[in-house]
Amino acid sequence: MTTTPTNVTVPGLTAPERTVALYASDMATPATLGTPDLVRAWIVQGAERLGTAELRRLAEFFHGFFLLEMDGMVTPALLARHEQCFPDMSRLDAANAAAALSMRVHGMSETARTRNGAASMDDCPCEGTGTVDIDDPDPDLSFTLYCPVHQTATALRIRAGV
Repeated sequence: MTTTPTNVTVPGLTAPERTVALYASDMATPATLGTPDLVRAWIVQGAERLGTAELRRLAEFFHGFFLLEMDGMVTPALLARHEQCFPDMSRLDAANAAAALSMRVHGMSETARTRNGAASMDDCPCEGTGTVDIDDPDPDLSFTLYCPVHQTATALRIRAGV
């Protein structure tokens, strides 16, 4: 890998952005994650390869998918899209682990911290309403869940003062 001067700083990237950047980089196989300096170089390489807009778009989708997955709200269409974006699950897991370690080694800027929980899902199960109705044949067992993607987006806007 060649190193060139760059405007990308690892502390300026969120955790999901680092994961996506590592996934897009020349990161070694999961068995050999590399030194902190090498991981930093891979993050920068992946971020530059994708560009800021695509990096953030993929990172927000990655994080949104994670939030929906944690609540058991992933639809077959979202799973297919996730697998299209990130077809190598072992590579994604390795990138996520390396990104988490980079947080400890390289820290995160305040600017990155304010958007760290950003999530976006254009085909979200809540359809942008912020809630998902879970229907059961027995009406007494039906309930409504808050959408983790859109509730997070609202909280981030409030925290950022937007």
